[in-house]
Amino acid sequence: MTRNDFLKSCTAACACGGLAMIRPPASRAESENPDVEELKWKVGFAQKRFAALIQILEQNVDEPTRKKVLEGLGRDHSKDFRGLIDKYKGNLEGFLEDIRKRWVASAEYDAHKGTIRVVDKSPTCTCALVRQNLTPPSFCDCTLGWQKEVYSAIVGRPVEATLEESILRGGRRCVFRMQIL
Repeated sequence: MTRNDFLKSCTAACACGGLAMIRPPASRAESENPDVEELKWKVGFAQKRFAALIQILEQNVDEPTRKKVLEGLGRDHSKDFRGLIDKYKGNLEGFLEDIRKRWVASAEYDAHKGTIRVVDKSPTCTCALVRQNLTPPSFCDCTLGWQKEVYSAIVGRPVEATLEESILRGGRRCVFRMQIL
């Protein structure tokens, strides 16, 4: 590519939204499966942009408002699990048994205290939007919204969710505690 060709492509890219959208040339290994590599690039790009968005929110939005926004995002995401939630409405023990098989290392319910404690089994954050060491720890408020919405729907009462440990906040795993109100 000549210098003039490069400058023309940069000008065209800027007119279409900026240099951030230009994908670097594929390496020889990438060219062996371009669809997979293109998808990896897009996911990485989305993760970086999302991390930047969370950083911008941290810099420009007061903490209570930011928490409300991120919890709202998590609550909205819980809609993707509506079938599972509906299946276990009123059956917390059944739900905990199911998630033990699917996602978590442990899930305990103390009926006397009205607490649920869930320990994720993944050694990395399971959110597809997260890029380790790039996504700010405040993004964990999103998953607290998810936990509140899901467990409230299943037990039929409001639930408060707290984070005991988080990978994004320096922990080895993610541990959630829900208090049934």
